[in-house]
Amino acid sequence: MELDKFTNIYRLPTALQIRIGRWQQTFNGTSDIVLHDVIDARNRYFKKPDFFPVGWHIKPFKLDDISITHHGKYIQTALRTMVDRKVSYKRVYLSRVPLEQAEPALHSYKLEWIQKHNRVANKYNQIKKKQFMRFAYEEVETLYPSIPKGEFDRSLWNRLVLSELGPEKKFDNPYFVQKARF
Repeated sequence: MELDKFTNIYRLPTALQIRIGRWQQTFNGTSDIVLHDVIDARNRYFKKPDFFPVGWHIKPFKLDDISITHHGKYIQTALRTMVDRKVSYKRVYLSRVPLEQAEPALHSYKLEWIQKHNRVANKYNQIKKKQFMRFAYEEVETLYPSIPKGEFDRSLWNRLVLSELGPEKKFDNPYFVQKARF
């Protein structure tokens, strides 16, 4: 058995240990049979619906986590564009719209964006978790590390945005917000 690095599995002098967040489990021995049992136990933990591997998922936004910052002449909120998920800001200048109207309008704008973003993010997370689990099951069969480092899959995200929300030309803003207006 080679001393390869498996995701969330650590080699101790006389044992193998699984560490995922605060959860850990130790198996005595370092043979291939023990390694197989360790990988199998780790994969059972990975299969839990509330487990999302780091780098392999997009954290959904909470509906009550809307922050609007005041900058004197304008108010703004941070968003991500639907295509490519680039960080951006939506600003409302107070010279055009009074604060009493601008703040609720910006709040409803971000609320609609969060709902659409989370819809696409949930589909993305399902697909990425299936890919992740395929790599994890491959490790049980081969006893060789095969889970790559998780990265954001821009092409998958963009395909899901197109299938879930429609083409970019259908919207007049990069956030795909249609109903909430100023």
